Amino acid sequence: MELMNVLLSIRPEHVEEILSRRKKYEFRKRRPRLHPTDQKAYIYTTSPICKIVGSFKIRRIQQNHPKVLWRKFGRKSGIDARRFAEYFGTREVGFALEISSLRTFNPPIEPKQVFHDFVAPQSFRYMPRSWEDSMPRSR
Repeated sequence: MELMNVLLSIRPEHVEEILSRRKKYEFRKRRPRLHPTDQKAYIYTTSPICKIVGSFKIRRIQQNHPKVLWRKFGRKSGIDARRFAEYFGTREVGFALEISSLRTFNPPIEPKQVFHDFVAPQSFRYMPRSWEDSMPRSR
């Protein structure tokens, strides 16, 4: 079975924080099932941009109660405590994906040019590693 990477849907304001390198952790309600090492996340910026703007390596995925995640990683999350609490609500478990080796795609990738049946994921979707072979290269 081919190892998979993941395409994350992220709001434009959070993508800006990632690309500026102020956001070091991406929080998720569900844990992507990924191989423990050498995993990559592609950044799909949601509406109104709707493009794949970059990628990063997932150094590690931390699982814990959201309050613990906030205490450990809140200062490097690019969001405020109110938005964090609204996102997790009453959940008992959350996940923090540690961002490393950020790469920006210039120009950003129009997903429908690469995937004829592309539908933006609600949270994330798995991507075969072989997808990178057909991906347009950065300039």
